[in-house]
Amino acid sequence: MAYTIEKGKKLIPADNGCFQYVGRIDFDDPKRPVMAWPGSYADVNFTGTSAAVVLKNINLQEDTHFAVIVDGVMKKITLPTNREDELFTAAEGLEDKQHTLRILKTMASHNYIELVGIVVDEGAKVTNPAHKYDMKLEVYGDSVSAGEVTEALYYEGQCDPEDHRNRLDNSHFAYPMALARKLNAELHDIAQGGIALLDGTGYFCSDQLTGMESCYDKIQFSPYAEKKQWDFSRWTPDAVIIAIGQNDANPDPERIKTPEYRRYWKDNYIKLLRTLMEKYPAAKFVLILTILGHDHTWDDALEEIAQEVNSERVTHFMFRRTGCGTNGHPRATEQEEMAGELYSYFKNELGF
Repeated sequence: MAYTIEKGKKLIPADNGCFQYVGRIDFDDPKRPVMAWPGSYADVNFTGTSAAVVLKNINLQEDTHFAVIVDGVMKKITLPTNREDELFTAAEGLEDKQHTLRILKTMASHNYIELVGIVVDEGAKVTNPAHKYDMKLEVYGDSVSAGEVTEALYYEGQCDPEDHRNRLDNSHFAYPMALARKLNAELHDIAQGGIALLDGTGYFCSDQLTGMESCYDKIQFSPYAEKKQWDFSRWTPDAVIIAIGQNDANPDPERIKTPEYRRYWKDNYIKLLRTLMEKYPAAKFVLILTILGHDHTWDDALEEIAQEVNSERVTHFMFRRTGCGTNGHPRATEQEEMAGELYSYFKNELGF
């Protein structure tokens, strides 16, 4: 154990029951739940004047972080690479009353977070917020859905700043979490930067390109660590957004324009879509691409897929600026723009 608990403090373990967990989280060891996917979080209410988080960072790349949100105020915390249990101060000097704490997974497969618990004042009370969500939302997507480079404010409409090294990533500001807040939805954000539909395409894991077809059913999914299967019976969404197609032009951007490959890509997309439709027999599915610049051939392919599947449960949605909003990752403001348009669509067209 690489941390000490000060006199007058106590550890509340991760399996206490006071935590409300949201996301596709690995509970094989309930005392040390593992968050792999972005946007996963644990909420807890506590009394007293301080709170700290104890966790182990399983870093798969450098420059990793997580966030704490205390009483609505966010603090991002840079994580060490020693893979040991460490204590991180969330807040101190608080008024002695009830407070809210969220422990948030801000990144995708750059790291996994193994939560040990929280440290609060000796006399503090901890309670489960037991927040009642109105619906369940699942998103399959890439770096935009994961919230990469969302914090590069004043770079709206521009390419990413040089050498940001993932320091500006934050799933909290990505459209899935923003939309979930608007809909009061419980979210599973199955998103990974650089990912395409098919293995051997896209940018995720450059030395062994891995596609969503190999990750969508995982609870831990990085090729650089142990892979673990997800049990779909554990959680069933009311709506699913599939935002795949942005990275699929790599390594051959012209291939989608050939009838043979277009048919092959669409068939594999439909295979994934129908698999999820079978697992979630009542869910509605929305096929999208984001405002990040791309060839509209991919949008056309999604429209064709929606028509070919020919189900009232499947629709293709396009943002006002789909494919032409920015050449860099959408920033928090641009993500909010997308979330707003999706919220209107979910409310006015899908009936949520």
